[in-house]
Amino acid sequence: MQPGQKRLPLVDQARGLCLWAMVAFHLTWDLAHFGWIDSRFPFAPGFRWFGHAIAAGFLLLAGFSLVLARGQDGVSLWRRASFWRRWLRIVVAAAAITLVSLYLFPNAPIFFGILHCIALSSLIALAFVEAPPLLTLLAASLSLAAPLLASPRFNAPIFWWTGLSSFYPPSNDYRPLFPWLGLVLLGVALGKRAPYAPAPHARPLPASEARVNSALGFCGRHSLAFYLIHQPILYGLVAALSWAAPLPKPQLPEQAFVAQCIAQCRSQGAEAGLCQKSCACVLQRVKAENLWDALAQERLTEAQKSRVHDAAIACYADAASGKISP
Repeated sequence: MQPGQKRLPLVDQARGLCLWAMVAFHLTWDLAHFGWIDSRFPFAPGFRWFGHAIAAGFLLLAGFSLVLARGQDGVSLWRRASFWRRWLRIVVAAAAITLVSLYLFPNAPIFFGILHCIALSSLIALAFVEAPPLLTLLAASLSLAAPLLASPRFNAPIFWWTGLSSFYPPSNDYRPLFPWLGLVLLGVALGKRAPYAPAPHARPLPASEARVNSALGFCGRHSLAFYLIHQPILYGLVAALSWAAPLPKPQLPEQAFVAQCIAQCRSQGAEAGLCQKSCACVLQRVKAENLWDALAQERLTEAQKSRVHDAAIACYADAASGKISP
């Protein structure tokens, strides 16, 4: 198969595999949210890296697909209506996710998630589709290394999309431009060097394997629709299961609350000692504001959730500035 053809089955299958890995990732979050598994599990370092690996797969394939879409007729992607139609669908989907997340997760909205990153990175990567692979690899390396330049001067919300702030902004899906642009550019470089012709005398696949590949390819060909509908379906199914067979909700022990708080704090890159002081402070403030019983029984109102969130931010700031003694 030659560059410029509409589809490459292996790419669709790889994208389908990433989609089903994402289903497993989000299902785990939903099960933890409804109490079917340990609520701390999604914040474990290994699970966090699983999520990074899935995102890396999507972004590599996004860059690789730009090379496939380039064609051999001399017409650049900038002038291809098919590219802009696809790009506009991604932008609209990203905007819709932001709006929905502002309603569902006002304290951690998705302002620059995987779709936002793909949309902006694809525009930047267009400049490298025709560039020499070595230049593309250099740009990819610089993008991957860019977070080393993170600084408090980029801590204002207007800069959060860059990935150069000195902390991890609150969001349910955060894939900033740096370092993730580097994966898209790496995909572009790989796309230029990949063999597109099928191997000669390739053995026929067993029927079961062929069916799996066909199913993965179908999902990969409809990846945006799959991405948008899978989580509402999963969440609805787990919510329905929890309604039909509710789990008992005993009061959350203080020790478990602090442990969960520390795990979430550590998953965002903060030091263990800082997280311990900050989370102990949150517990004290929650109790002082008579919110502990509602928090332990998971019946906080939206206004109360906002107060707990504000307490967590204030405690972290006090711990980071040394106002909280060990």
